[in-house]
Amino acid sequence: MIARLLREPLFQFLAIGAALFALYGLVGKRNEAPEKIVVSASRIANLGDGFVRTWRRPPSEQELQGLIEDYIRDEVFYREGKAAGLDRDDVIIRRRVRQKMEFLAADMPEPSDEQLAAYLASNPERFKSDDQITFRQVFLSATRRPNTIESDSKQVASVLAGADAAVDTTALGDPFLLGEEFRGFSATKVTNQFGERFAKRVLAMENGRWQGPISSSFGQHFVFISERVSGSLPSLDDVRPAVRREWANARRLEAEQKLYASLRERYEIVVEAPPSKAASADVGR
Repeated sequence: MIARLLREPLFQFLAIGAALFALYGLVGKRNEAPEKIVVSASRIANLGDGFVRTWRRPPSEQELQGLIEDYIRDEVFYREGKAAGLDRDDVIIRRRVRQKMEFLAADMPEPSDEQLAAYLASNPERFKSDDQITFRQVFLSATRRPNTIESDSKQVASVLAGADAAVDTTALGDPFLLGEEFRGFSATKVTNQFGERFAKRVLAMENGRWQGPISSSFGQHFVFISERVSGSLPSLDDVRPAVRREWANARRLEAEQKLYASLRERYEIVVEAPPSKAASADVGR
């Protein structure tokens, strides 16, 4: 009976609410006057310098704004976590305190099958299997035919122009290391085996007739697509661990964002404008 109660969505909702209410109460014993968080121009410059050292280029305006927002998020969680005593008996590292606050916000019970099934149905693109194709090829090696591959391609094209899947292609091409027939290949697998340009051409082709030549790093290919299978949404039992992981991550982010939004309201945020490029140039003269 207890196990059944723990799986009830209403009970889980109440448990999450109680946990968040307790956390808000823990950090709520503070002066109601908003504290000020100042992101100075020098701090913004340091954030930009750190980005340059990592990515070897200056951040875009959007990327810099993201760095500033992440710094503010760090500062809010650090101050709230420290006020709640989460820094005791720990090395005082702001990142660690932020992680502890986020962990408290995301503490939640196990999801029910109904919740997982609903999440799977609402996010099919995350779990749907890839489309697949089955195809045959006639391959002309660029290594074996360095001087004749273009003329040989024209001859093969004329032979295959009116041919169907039953045509004997044994004598038309060269041996290919990976074989002549490829069953159930996804777009990713085609790309990995033949290259992106080849994959784009093949995946856009019609079924039921020989087409080509299509170039790859190996040489020239003539392709006959015999089957296409559209991707499908698997059953919950087949992808349960992945669905549970994605569901938990989504709930964690949602709870964390709600907590952060409520905590941020306690602060007055001041972001100083960095010096303009023109002003910086004048100072350097």
